[in-house]
Amino acid sequence: MTASALLAALFVGSFFHINLGPEVKAPDPYDIPPAYEVTLSDDVRTTGSTSSVTPDIAWWTSFNEPVLNKCINEAFARNRDLEAALARVRQARAAFREARGNQRPNIGAEIDATRTYTKVGTTDDLNEQNMLYGLGAANYEADLWGRLQKATRAAKESILAAESSKNSVRLALASQVAKTYFSLRATDRQLLVARETLETQKKTVTLNKILYENGKISELELRRSESLAASSAVQVNNLEIALGKYENSLLVLMGREPKDFVTRDIPRGVDLNELPAPPHVPLGIPAEMLRNRPDVKTAEQNYKIALANLGSARAGQYPTLSFDGLIGNPGRPVSDPSDLLTGATGWSLAAQVFVPIFNAGKLTARTAQAEAAAQQAWSAYYKTVQTAFEETMNSINTHAKTQQILDILEEQQKLQGRAYELANVRYRDGLTSQLDLLDAERELLSVRLQLEGTRSDSLNSIVDLYTALGGGWSSRAPDDLEKRELQKPWVNKEKFSE
Repeated sequence: MTASALLAALFVGSFFHINLGPEVKAPDPYDIPPAYEVTLSDDVRTTGSTSSVTPDIAWWTSFNEPVLNKCINEAFARNRDLEAALARVRQARAAFREARGNQRPNIGAEIDATRTYTKVGTTDDLNEQNMLYGLGAANYEADLWGRLQKATRAAKESILAAESSKNSVRLALASQVAKTYFSLRATDRQLLVARETLETQKKTVTLNKILYENGKISELELRRSESLAASSAVQVNNLEIALGKYENSLLVLMGREPKDFVTRDIPRGVDLNELPAPPHVPLGIPAEMLRNRPDVKTAEQNYKIALANLGSARAGQYPTLSFDGLIGNPGRPVSDPSDLLTGATGWSLAAQVFVPIFNAGKLTARTAQAEAAAQQAWSAYYKTVQTAFEETMNSINTHAKTQQILDILEEQQKLQGRAYELANVRYRDGLTSQLDLLDAERELLSVRLQLEGTRSDSLNSIVDLYTALGGGWSSRAPDDLEKRELQKPWVNKEKFSE
């Protein structure tokens, strides 16, 4: 037999095997409705129809805020959590290459050196040194029952799971950066309003002291104005604390160096009230968009991994067939490695069959563990889909209500501003006490601060909806690749035992 024939014989077993265990398919937790029927008020900005909604990966660009885009891009480039997720993907790919290599023979060159010393009677010592060369294929296992093939499939699914996990980290990172940035800008605005109000109140206190000394106002009016100014000073300090926390959080998310925490040099864009109108929420969101959620994909891949491991464990209970081969000359030294290519060689091939008879129940226990792991993976997948539905519906409802609250507060600010103007006029005309004016000023400050916070809440509710759906949405027509991805069928749940 020639060297090529021997190698062909060793390879042939890798292409034939019997599959054991369930096929790896996507599970179907329950019947998913074709679309969410979302009822929104007329005040909520909506657009499009269910059929026109497709995923939009770079969803944060829909806010039309260049500084936000810059912050997210910097986070993608430097965030440590994302770096770790990328490393896990590389690790999974390397593990897959190792598992795939286990399905093929291990071929290597073999060099043996021997030196012998003999002494017969009174003859001179005899020293002899031999060099033996060979080309070997050792410890190759024919994958008759698909054990190695299942292990390779599990490793391949692990790559997809690591990719989905990385995308989950990426989505969460973009969401955290966006929400932190919007909260930061809202706090900037609140701090500006609070400082302006405090300066006005300090001037009022100074004036009231003069009026009180001249007997123009009562001590009650003076003390109320001083108390209101002190309350505003506390509010300014609390807002400065919150601002520092948001800045530090953003620096961490963007992977900045420790020295940057001292200067806290963070770019600012336009005020939130100057941003274009937020993205329109579609009237109906297809339930299939939940498949875009990285955590759903990760849970699905983990379930597939568990099924592949189950098949591998079952195959491990069956006999194994392995080969040992050597191309060379087992009975005669080959002193020149070029002889391996000239035909002045021999070959050897040994086959070994191992049948597990008694192993104290280890193989059965291993299969039982794999079955339990598959059940756990299924339950985790089921729960992940439930959570996806819950978070999506909560996000849709929160966004709708937050938009309504924002509209109400904008109207309330106008009304309270007018009330303050009237109270100021009446006070100057001597028709009311300063206490009424101070109350109107306090209520106006409260409404203005609440309005700025709600603007951030409204934008953050859209971010939460993006996150719940695994990304954004677009009204453009999907391309062919997206259509294939969105139209993957859900198949029936696999059973874990035969």
